[in-house]
Amino acid sequence: MSALLAGLTLLIIGDSHVAFKDSLLSVLPDEFSRQGAKVVTYAVCSSTAADWVVPTPNNGCGATQRIGDEPVKPADMKPAAPPQIGGLIQKWHPDAVMVILGDTMGAYGQKAVSASWLEEQVKTLTDALGGTACIWVGPTWGQYSPRYGKTDQRAQELAGLLRADASPPCTYVDGTQLMPRGSISTTDGIHATTASYRAWGDAIIRATLPDLEKLKDAAPGGPPATP
Repeated sequence: MSALLAGLTLLIIGDSHVAFKDSLLSVLPDEFSRQGAKVVTYAVCSSTAADWVVPTPNNGCGATQRIGDEPVKPADMKPAAPPQIGGLIQKWHPDAVMVILGDTMGAYGQKAVSASWLEEQVKTLTDALGGTACIWVGPTWGQYSPRYGKTDQRAQELAGLLRADASPPCTYVDGTQLMPRGSISTTDGIHATTASYRAWGDAIIRATLPDLEKLKDAAPGGPPATP
C-alpha cells in the first residue's frame, strides 16, 4: 500500500454519480484507500448542495454509504435525505471533504440556470463546512438526450458558475477540463457508462492527489508542508 495519503481522512459526498456500483463510488474510494487514506463516502441521487445542510428527501432514486473500500452495496431505493454535513464532520473529523455535485443544479432543459440560486446553494454548503478543507469536483460532459436536456454549452456555463461560487473556500476541479469534449459515453445523457466512469474517476484522482497530499502533510501530526 502506498503511504502517499497515509493519515488523511477524506469524506466524499455526492449525487447519483457516486451512488451506484460501477460509478465513481467504485473508483474513487478504492484508489484513495490504496493510497493510504481513510475514506468515507455518502451519496444521495438528485441531491443539491443545500440538501446536505437542510436535509431534503429525494424521490427514492438511490442513496448509499461506503466505508473505505468495502464491497459496494446496492443503493437504498427508498426516499432518503442526505445526512447533514455538520454531523458527518463531527462524526468522522475529515481532513478534507470532496464534494461531487453539479448536474442536479444545472437546470438542464430549461432556458437558463439561475446564477443567484446556484450561488445560494453552493454557499450554503461551503459555509457549513466549518473551515474544513474542501475540493469541489464539478460535472463533466454528457450527451444530449430529451430525458435531461444536458448540452455542452450548459455544461460549460455551469462549470464557470460553480468555479466562481465554490472557490474559495474549495479548490474547484472542472470536469469539463479533465476530459475532452465528446469523450464521455452515457446511458441516458448524464450518467456515464462503466468505462467512462473509470476514465473520469482516474482523471479526478490525477487532478486531486497533489492537493490531498498537501492537506495530509498539513494535518495535525503530519510532516511539515513543503513550501
